[in-house]
Amino acid sequence: MPLGPIRVFFMLVFGVEALVAFGTNLAISFSMMIPTVWNNFRSKRIDLRMGIMFLISGAIIGPLFGGLLSEALSQDFLLWSVTILIFLSGFLIFKAVHFPSRKIITKKIPFLKSVIASLLNLIIGALGGAVGMVLGALRYPVMVNYLRADAKSASATNSYINLMFTVFAFIGHLVTSGVSGNSHFDFILFLPLAISGFIGSYFGSKHVNKYSNSFILKTLYILLFIMGFLMLIREIF
Repeated sequence: MPLGPIRVFFMLVFGVEALVAFGTNLAISFSMMIPTVWNNFRSKRIDLRMGIMFLISGAIIGPLFGGLLSEALSQDFLLWSVTILIFLSGFLIFKAVHFPSRKIITKKIPFLKSVIASLLNLIIGALGGAVGMVLGALRYPVMVNYLRADAKSASATNSYINLMFTVFAFIGHLVTSGVSGNSHFDFILFLPLAISGFIGSYFGSKHVNKYSNSFILKTLYILLFIMGFLMLIREIF
């Protein structure tokens, strides 16, 4: 589930410096993705073909580039962009649930669609890398609405991409931190959140098969709208 923006929101509310919140959130997300990806891999829910297609653009190049530019771009601009995109993602998933397309889910992805999806994922990766959020919630509508992937398969593959994303985005932040001298990571903040997140992700991913695609999607868009409002409140006040 896309909880990174909620973590960043509360870090900022409690006075954590923005760059520290971004870098620390990436490290926490990495810890949470390890058990999730492992359980999804064991259950054979990950579509490696789709993951590899997205991997190069959105989990390596985009987040690394975004992390390197994290101090060059306006943080307010980036956070406003993420807020708008979160609302858009919630709307797209809401549409997919309540006004579904009649097109049949397929594993065969045309080349042009692969190119367009990869470009979208590159943009998502760069934006997310800069603000320390994996933004899997923005990638998810591309996979479900555009590539017509199954909800559970898309969720599992997304977790695999998110794991790689956090590695390269964090590298970008570390390089930028080393050049500028500004801190992008707080170990004391990271440790308790990483441990609790790891445990929660492990048990959550083990029981995902108990829930229907519809339940997963409804839960996802509700969380997206909540996150969007939280981010909006943060930006206004």
